[in-house]
Amino acid sequence: MSSYLWVFVLSLATCAGSVAAQSTVFMSATVGSSAVLPCDWRSKATTESASQSLHVLWVTFAVTVFERRGGELYQGEGYEDCVDVPEDHLLKGDCSLELKNVRPEDEGVYESFLVVREMKGALSSKRVLVQSVELSVEDVPEESHSESEAAGMQENNAGTVQTPSRITAFILLTNMLFLII
Repeated sequence: MSSYLWVFVLSLATCAGSVAAQSTVFMSATVGSSAVLPCDWRSKATTESASQSLHVLWVTFAVTVFERRGGELYQGEGYEDCVDVPEDHLLKGDCSLELKNVRPEDEGVYESFLVVREMKGALSSKRVLVQSVELSVEDVPEESHSESEAAGMQENNAGTVQTPSRITAFILLTNMLFLII
């Protein structure tokens, strides 16, 4: 049993180390509202990648939600006409995902990536993690909130908290250790 624990700890340490500089943004939205999942690629771009055609990718654990490369875009199955990263925003460094008409099934962790070529002229590319956003969806009856209140909450980014991934990894590791023991 201790060898499994050792393998688990090493695996978690490796994963936590690879995203050590990242943080997860926690936000909430109500059913039927819109949400903007924050993303700014400027801190992740190199001179070479910034000169390439910008390519942003948003995924959940199970599916590709959205992808834009220049003027071309892909909206994942079930997300048609509900998601966008406007091209003019992307060119300015803002790769935030606009999610319209939030549904309970939209709850989860979303990750954004900047997709860059390994070397100039190369066919292969790599994903550079930009932001991780955990979205919780509250099912609040429509009569209790007007559209203006929901819009005001969105503008104020109510419910948005950032937690460094090292803290998150430590919490996960601690919880897993107690489950194993």
